[in-house]
Amino acid sequence: MRVLTTERLLLVPWQDRFRDDVARLTSDPRVYRFLGNGRPWDPGFVDQRHRAYLEHWSQHGFGWRGVLDVTSEEFLGVAALNYAGSQIPASGGRAFEIGWWLDPRYWKRGIALEAATAVRDDAFVGLRAERLVAQFQPANSASERIAARLGMRLQGEAVGAAGEAIRICVLERRAWEEDRVAAAGG
Repeated sequence: MRVLTTERLLLVPWQDRFRDDVARLTSDPRVYRFLGNGRPWDPGFVDQRHRAYLEHWSQHGFGWRGVLDVTSEEFLGVAALNYAGSQIPASGGRAFEIGWWLDPRYWKRGIALEAATAVRDDAFVGLRAERLVAQFQPANSASERIAARLGMRLQGEAVGAAGEAIRICVLERRAWEEDRVAAAGG
C-alpha cells in the first residue's frame, strides 16, 4: 500500500483518520450535490462507506486515497480507484473506475487534475488496467473537464445507482500509451 507522490500532493491509501474528513465533505452542499442522490451523507452511511473503503484496500491492495498537501499533510480531498461495477455500461474487460472530490477551498488550483493523473497512471502502470471509466453527473462540468484532460472520451449516458443521470467517460490503455509516446516526442 504505497503512497503516490506528485509535486504538490501525497495520495495516501485510505486510513481511519480520513473518516471525519469524508463526513465533512459529504455534508457540504457544494460537494454532495454531485454525489448520488444529491443529498448529504448521514453518519451511518459515512461509516458504511468508510468501512467499505478500508475493506477494499485490504482485499485488493488499491482503492480510495486521501489527497494531502505534500508539505503540511492537510487533507484536501479524495482520489479513488475501484473495479468498475456492472452498472457502468463501458466497464467490460479489466476496467477500473476513477474518481475524485476536493474540499471546495481547494477548487480551481489544478489539484483534482494532479491527483487524478497520478491515480490514472498508477492504474495503467501498477495495476495493468485495460480501461479506465469515470462517471459524473452532467451538471458537474469541472469533473467533465478533468476527465477530458485525463484523455478520457465521452462514451455515453446512463442512470446511476441512485437514479441520477450520469455521463460515462472512458480511457483505453492503448490511447493512454499513445498519448504518453506523443508527449515524450516519439
